Amino acid sequence: MKVPARALRSKSMERFHKIPIFILHHMRHIFVLLALFIGCQATQAAPVWEAKENELVVLLGDTFWERDYHGAAIETALTVATAGKKVRFRNLGWSGDTPRCESRSYFGPPREGFDRLKQQLAEIKPTTVMICYGAVDSFTGEAGLASFLQVYREMLQMIREATQANIVLFSPPPASRDTERWPSLSAQSAQREMYARAIEKLATEEKLAFADLHALMKDQAWTTVNGVTFTQQDYKQIAPLVVRSLGLSIDPATLAQPSLRETIIAKNQLFFQRWRPQNEIYLFGSRKHEQGNNGVEIPQFDPLIAEKEALIFGSFANPNTPDQ
Repeated sequence: MKVPARALRSKSMERFHKIPIFILHHMRHIFVLLALFIGCQATQAAPVWEAKENELVVLLGDTFWERDYHGAAIETALTVATAGKKVRFRNLGWSGDTPRCESRSYFGPPREGFDRLKQQLAEIKPTTVMICYGAVDSFTGEAGLASFLQVYREMLQMIREATQANIVLFSPPPASRDTERWPSLSAQSAQREMYARAIEKLATEEKLAFADLHALMKDQAWTTVNGVTFTQQDYKQIAPLVVRSLGLSIDPATLAQPSLRETIIAKNQLFFQRWRPQNEIYLFGSRKHEQGNNGVEIPQFDPLIAEKEALIFGSFANPNTPDQ
C-alpha cells in the first residue's frame, strides 16, 4: 500500500520533535563550526611559489636583491623556508638596474647589458626566476609607467626564450615614509604603490605568479641608508616578509644560525666572482687580447660554489656544521 507523501512528512517531523532539545542545540553549533571550517578551507590562499626538489632560483633585479649579498638575510630565510629540497640560489641583482639592463651594459648601450643577461641566464639554466624591478622607474612616475611595462614585457619574453623557467614577479619595496628626513621622497609612496599595482596587473596578464612584498612592507618604518636603500638590520626584518610574500612559512628562530648565514655569504662571494669578475674587460671584453687567456679560470669557481652548497644543505642535518 502506497503511503501518501504528506503522511511521511508528518512522521518525519514527529521523529524530529522527539529529539531532546539539548542535542539540537549542540547540533546547531556543530553545523556552524563545520560551515566555518569549510569556508576557511575554501578561502585559504595557495602558495605563490612552491619549491621543487633541486630547484635553481635566480634573484634578478636592482639594488634590493644585490645588497643581500652582504648579509644574506633574504637568501638565508628562503633557504630555511625550502629546507630539505636542496634549493640553490643565484643572485643576479645589480644596483640601479631596470628591465632595460642599463647597469649591466658596462661601456656599451643598454642592449649590450640585455644580451649579456640573456647569455648568463642561458648558462645558469634556472628553474625559477624571481624578479624585483620598479623601484628605479617609479621615480619617473606615471609618465614613465608605459615605457617601464613595455621593456618589462620584453625582458619576460627574453627570459622565457633563454630558460623556460617559472617566473615570479615581486612588487618593489617601499621608500622611507620619513619625508622630514628625506623630503625629496614625498611623492614616492604613491608612485611605488602605482608601480606595485601595475606589476600585479602585468603578472595577471602574463599568467605569472605575483609576490606583493610592497603591501607587507609599506606600513612599517625602515631605517634605510638614504631613504631607498635598506640597512642590514632592515634586511633581517625584511627577510621573513619575502618568505611570507611567497606564501611560505618560516620559524624566525631558525634564522639564528650564524654558521648557515656565513656559509651562504661565502658562497655568494664566490658566485659574484664567477659572474662579475674583476677586470672583465680584459678577460672577455675589448682588451681580452691582453689577458683573455686567464678567462679559462672563471669556471673553476663552480666546484668551489658546489662545496659551499653541500655545507649549506648539510647544515640542516647538523646546525653546528662549521664553516670551511
